Amino acid sequence: MTLLLVMMDSNSLYNILLNKAVQLLAQRNHTSLEIKRKLSQFYHKKYANSPDEIIDLPSKIQAVVDYCINQKWLNELAYIEQYVLMRSRKGYGKNRIVLELKQRGIEEIIAWKLINQQDIDWIDIGIAQVSKKYRAMDKHSLQQKNKIFQYLSYKGFAQEEIRLIYDTL
Repeated sequence: MTLLLVMMDSNSLYNILLNKAVQLLAQRNHTSLEIKRKLSQFYHKKYANSPDEIIDLPSKIQAVVDYCINQKWLNELAYIEQYVLMRSRKGYGKNRIVLELKQRGIEEIIAWKLINQQDIDWIDIGIAQVSKKYRAMDKHSLQQKNKIFQYLSYKGFAQEEIRLIYDTL
């Protein structure tokens, strides 16, 4: 009942934050951590002159995030799947993607579990990246081998994957 009363007041802090969250989620999927950060930044940029509401801010932001999750507007599993596909298409390996997801507030165990469930050929992605970067390649050059290993490591591929990719070239 109180939720309805709060939502009826169009100028309430909760309503302002909810509108911003809906706007953000309409543009693309986000994690709950990203939404929390963006709502906090939004509030401090626009409404920094009302210090009495700052005390309620974390609880209001959490209430907005919980509401978005309950409405199924905020779905972290769908976000992870979409993010893994997007980054793998750009040529990044599992390690890099998991690190980026961790920075976005996703637990490492969940990220690894969902990455391993994806039907992605990581070796083909690595081969495509090496072929794109090193068109003319001397496979007998130790210096070039080291460069390829370093490049694929930077892109987030594991050592075993890098060896398989290099042997396939």
